[in-house]
Amino acid sequence: MHGPESSTPPSDCTDSDLVPSVDTAAGVLAVAGAIGGEIADHLVSHPVSHYELIIGLPALVVGITYLIAASKGTDRVERCQAAKQNHGEVRGCDGCQWEIP
Repeated sequence: MHGPESSTPPSDCTDSDLVPSVDTAAGVLAVAGAIGGEIADHLVSHPVSHYELIIGLPALVVGITYLIAASKGTDRVERCQAAKQNHGEVRGCDGCQWEIP
């Protein structure tokens, strides 16, 4: 069975780890900011009311989301690099294991 032809040219999979690296840095900074803010909130004489719910928890969720995105992005980059190394240039998908005819 063969699907319809695409009107757009196939795209190369990416073997650059720039975006996953930026996602990792942003995730680590967000998590560190949430934890550091919680510690600072307990040390100051005038703490922020409900810091955990207003700032800390959302920052922690954003940080974890960035770290998950970085993990998935790194996995795709590694699959693309392996596919290009084992099967030559791969076109048409992001990290396909086999060359698309």
